[in-house]
Amino acid sequence: MIALRSFFTRTSVEAIPERYRTEFWQEMTFANVRRVRSLLIFAAVACALLVYVVNVRNVLNLSEDDNRIVLWMHLFLLGLSSAFAVVVFVRPLHSPQDVALYHKRVMQFFTVGVIVGPQALIYAIIVTKGHPIFFFAAVIIWYSSLRIEPRVSAMALLLLLAGLWAQLIIFSPPFGDAQFRSAAYLTSAGITVALILSSTFLFRSAVENFRQRKAVEEERNRVAELNTELSAAYLEADTLNQELQYRQEILEHQATEIEIINTQLQEQNEMLMRLDSEKNELLGIVSHDLKNPISAVLGLAEMLQSDADAGTEHASAITEQIVLAANQMLSLVKNLLDVNRLEEGAMTFTMEQFDLSPLVATTVRQYLPMAAAKQITIHYAPEVVSNFVFADKQSVMQILDNLLSNAVKYSPYGKNVFVRVHQSSLDISQSSNQNSPHSTDQSTNDQPSTNGYVRVEVRDEGEGIAKEEQGKLFGKFVRLSSRPTGGEHSTGLGLSIVKKMVEVMNGRVWCESELGKGATFIVELPRA
Repeated sequence: MIALRSFFTRTSVEAIPERYRTEFWQEMTFANVRRVRSLLIFAAVACALLVYVVNVRNVLNLSEDDNRIVLWMHLFLLGLSSAFAVVVFVRPLHSPQDVALYHKRVMQFFTVGVIVGPQALIYAIIVTKGHPIFFFAAVIIWYSSLRIEPRVSAMALLLLLAGLWAQLIIFSPPFGDAQFRSAAYLTSAGITVALILSSTFLFRSAVENFRQRKAVEEERNRVAELNTELSAAYLEADTLNQELQYRQEILEHQATEIEIINTQLQEQNEMLMRLDSEKNELLGIVSHDLKNPISAVLGLAEMLQSDADAGTEHASAITEQIVLAANQMLSLVKNLLDVNRLEEGAMTFTMEQFDLSPLVATTVRQYLPMAAAKQITIHYAPEVVSNFVFADKQSVMQILDNLLSNAVKYSPYGKNVFVRVHQSSLDISQSSNQNSPHSTDQSTNDQPSTNGYVRVEVRDEGEGIAKEEQGKLFGKFVRLSSRPTGGEHSTGLGLSIVKKMVEVMNGRVWCESELGKGATFIVELPRA
């Protein structure tokens, strides 16, 4: 007796922790209400169909009295099912969290309805001499599909069984056979007991599934908490690591700053050394290149003074030498001033559009006497088309003057100098510049958007320039192994000035040369 009481009262719900029991009953109520919806719809449709088939069409050939009893029974069950359906559907459920006291009361009244309602059906079947056992089995099997606490389920099923037995005793049983009545008692009792056990085990299975699910959730939560703690520990360690890394970065930054400062000091030191070297070179040039012309001027002036009675032809020759020496000194001073103004950015450039060809022709004519003195032929054939450039005219004249002066200076007697002006597209210019093994570094200034370049080429037949000397060709105070062939004067500043002027005007300049095959100096200026 104690074991039986424990079976029905101490169900497996106690295996669920107290904190989860409310949630469990909410889930059970939610599942049962959803099942009841389907069952009530099915019951209402079945009752309406029975009214039409059994009572309206009278397919069972019932007598008028039996038909009236069955119709009353069908209408009662249809009304009961419809009323419960309205009560169940008036508050729809979407999740277990929607379950309220209302739905729990609905399930309680539904259980009472399942016990009371089928009694009318059993009565109608018995009175009309039908067999109630099959209907009884269908009703209790239908009810057992719900997940209800074993005590409630057992009480409802036993009350249904008691109602069946009471009506079998009170009303005339089918056929009035005592043996058949005994079989009905035993069959209904066996079905009831079997369904009570089945319902109990199903409920306990639902409880166990819920308990295991919650155990898994707790384990997951515990793992999540451990992961959170580990994450916090990792975060703390990462914070410490970041702090250490930050301090290391500060130290590295300070080391970088110290290195930058050292580099700057080294660069400044190198610049000071370079300036000192340039100063020494400048002093050397001034002391050498100015001393000789000044000495020559003084000597010639003394000769002119002491030889005052000399002939006019002798005085004219001395005067010519004085003018030549003065021009050498003036050229050196002008070059020094130009270099200084270019480096300080003080030189003014007036950019304008003009045709380059006439300017080249004028410069060529100026150097014809100097070339003729060395039996050098300057070849220049102006193009028919105009070659307009966007540049500073005075600077271009100085550039052309320097290039032609060098070509004549460094060409041996009896050789040729070739001058050419032609248009060059941007791509061709870049290709020539990149492919030339002797090209110098180009200007870093932004190039204007042009339709290309106008190229000036000055080619001589001199000794050429050795490869090892081509890298310093456009430097200041450069003294190469090549020397002027007629003893002409050279300051070593001309090509440096040319390069700086060309770059300021967004052009390019370079040299292509092979030792023993002469040299070609190329200047490209933006085409207007």
